[in-house]
Order: sequence, then C-alpha cells, then structure tokens
Amino acid sequence: MSSRRAQGRPATVELSVIVPARNAASTISEQLDALLSQDWDRTFEIVVVDNGSSDATRTVVEKYVARDGRVRLVDARDDVGVAYCRNIGMTEARGSAIAICDADDVVAPGWLRAIGNALHDHALVSGRLDVHRLNPDWLVSSRGGVEHSIFTFGGLFQFANGGNMGVRREVVERYGGFDQRFVPAEDIEWSFRLWRSGVNVHYVENALIHYRLRDSIPAMWRQAYSSGRVHSKLVETVRAAGYTVRPDREWKRWLWLLRHLPSLRTNAGRARWIVVLGGRLGRIRHLFARHSHHLDDIVAFGTRSR
Repeated sequence: MSSRRAQGRPATVELSVIVPARNAASTISEQLDALLSQDWDRTFEIVVVDNGSSDATRTVVEKYVARDGRVRLVDARDDVGVAYCRNIGMTEARGSAIAICDADDVVAPGWLRAIGNALHDHALVSGRLDVHRLNPDWLVSSRGGVEHSIFTFGGLFQFANGGNMGVRREVVERYGGFDQRFVPAEDIEWSFRLWRSGVNVHYVENALIHYRLRDSIPAMWRQAYSSGRVHSKLVETVRAAGYTVRPDREWKRWLWLLRHLPSLRTNAGRARWIVVLGGRLGRIRHLFARHSHHLDDIVAFGTRSR
C-alpha cells in the first residue's frame, strides 16, 4: 500500500470510514443507513471501496452518493480481496483517522462516536462483534452464541478485528497497510507488526457491530479452510520473529470431530462440524503443501467468490 495520501489530497474530515464491498447489493444499504444515522458532532466521510462487483452494488451506493455528500465510491479492480480493498480505502481516505467496517455487517448506534473519540487517545482501536441480530438461532448456536470483544493470538498478543477497527493515519503511513498474503487473517498479521513496533490495540466496549455469519456450507467451508491454512503461516511468521506461540493442542480438535459425528443430523451441528473440519484441513494444506494436491481437489468448489 502506498503511504502517500491519494493525489496529495489534504485531510478534510476528522474520520474516514472504509467499507470494502464486493457483490454486497443485498446488505450494504442497511450498513450505510446505520452509518449515516450515527450521532457524532465531528466531521466524517464514508468511503465505499467497490471490488469489481458484478451485482447492483455500485447502483445502490451511487444513490447514496447522490443524496449525501459524506458518501464516496472508490473503484478497486486491479486485485481481489478485502485486504486489498481496505488498503485502497486507506490510501483514498481524507480523514486524519480511519475506521473500518464491512458491507454485510451493521454498526450499532454509538459505534462511530465510540471509535472516533477513542482514536484521540489511542493509535489503534477495536470493538465488539455481536452475532445475534443478523443470524438465525441455529447459526448462532453453531458458533457458541457469544459476543466477541478481545481477540488474542497464540496467548501472545491482542489484535484488532479488521471488520471493526480504527487507526490513526500516521500509523498507516509509518507501518503500511494489510499484507494480502495473510488473508483472511491479514488483521492478525498487521496487528502483530504494529505490536512489535509498540502500537497496542485498545478495545472500545461501546464500539459494537452486528456481525453476519456465513450461512451456507460452501461459504463456511471456504472461510474455515482459508483460516486454517493462514493460521499455520502466521504461527511460522511469529516464531521466525523470535516469539513463542502457545500450543493449541490440535489433536483435541480431531478428537472433537469424531465425538461429534452424531451432530451432523442438525443444521447447527453440521455447521459447527464443517467449520472445525475445514480449519483442520486448512492447516494440513499449509504444513504439507508439496503433497496436498488432493486437498485442492477436495476444496475446489470453494474457489468461487462468496
């Protein structure tokens, strides 16, 4: 990511909210409505970064652009992925501080104020994720049904969740943006780089986002498999930097899969089982990359976009 502000553009607002979007026509209106209804007495903009959507995402966003000057639409077509979109958005941002949320989630009332105010005292902030509002009960129960607030990697460092975070512009300009090689855990790798440089994440209790879970088996599989693959890569990266990562007792998860075979009879059970299995095979895929062409065949259906 370039550290220069796009076109040498001076900061004209206090906070830029980056919203990456790819084929988000069915959900982005709810997110934009929630953002535009936020109660905050300072200036902000909403930068929607369209990642080559093939649905009506652009049409939906253009209507918001036409009626509210706080909304901008930016093209990002040279690559694919949320990390790439976030980097483009941060480059294009006009604000002295930056917040990030996703097009398929919904910010709760007070989110903007909580993130914006926290960035006056902290360089990197993150907030809570709630899964109850946007997901059916069976899907919520498959993930434990809990709110996520503090995220920790390997018992070593805390990280900012990429779908609910804020950062001062000078941090991005000094340390760069997200590393696309670590998607879908680019936020963990980025937080690790910042943590090593002395930039710690501060959690903001009132910065709540309603998070939309993947609700189809293929989408769950793709996310879990990718996360498992990247997890092993992250562990190697952290250890190569001289740190010890707490063992996670992988064998217990394989045992869990055997014990919970009967759970495949229910929607919630199948969802949880697929997520655990996908994560396990993702880790194997990374650890035995030279001999895992057969695993690529197993997950071939997951190469399509969500």
